Amino acid sequence: MPETPTIPCATTPRRAARVAWGRADGYRRGVILRKAALRPIPRHAVVDAHTIHALESSLDEEDETLQDALDRGFSDLDRRQPAMAGWLADQLARTRDELVQSLGYFLTVTVYMAFREAFPTRLHEVDEDALRMANDMLAVDEELRAADPTEVLDSDDVIAMSQPALVHYVQHHVDEALDQADGEIDLDELDRVYRAILVQVIALSHSVASPTGELGPSREMLA
Repeated sequence: MPETPTIPCATTPRRAARVAWGRADGYRRGVILRKAALRPIPRHAVVDAHTIHALESSLDEEDETLQDALDRGFSDLDRRQPAMAGWLADQLARTRDELVQSLGYFLTVTVYMAFREAFPTRLHEVDEDALRMANDMLAVDEELRAADPTEVLDSDDVIAMSQPALVHYVQHHVDEALDQADGEIDLDELDRVYRAILVQVIALSHSVASPTGELGPSREMLA
């Protein structure tokens, strides 16, 4: 497990976007999805905007307090979601850009915290198989869209249709990191870390049980 990255700047990267979020929500919802390898996220697994706002408020403290909160959050992630924590830590350890690493650590922890707060009794552990399945689904969806020159949506657009508040939160932080870097940032590493967070969102979304205790479709259906 790599050493925990420390957020180096006085202003923590605030919510942001790899691509502009400015496309209208109505347009996004109106587009007919011709194909998608990504399975729809169940409604009972959607993290609502209220949870995101509450999380932001709880973290809007002094930098040292924020770092402590993130470290405690990662420790909880490592304890409750060991496969996911290990995979995400490996993705961050491969990142040489300090700002990208700090942003990735922040999002890794806060995305988990959002699910934990939204579904305190219904969030199940993501094992290695489920994590690999989420990664594979995203990879196939990316390939499908890249192969179609008429495709107007990216894979993150599709995920955002099912998890709008959470993906908006992630993208908003990425966009602010880009502004903060003022061009001095490794875009390839940023894209790789952003993609890892999308895998995390997919995997956790499909690990939330319904209020009656049902855990989504079978893994065979998701494969």
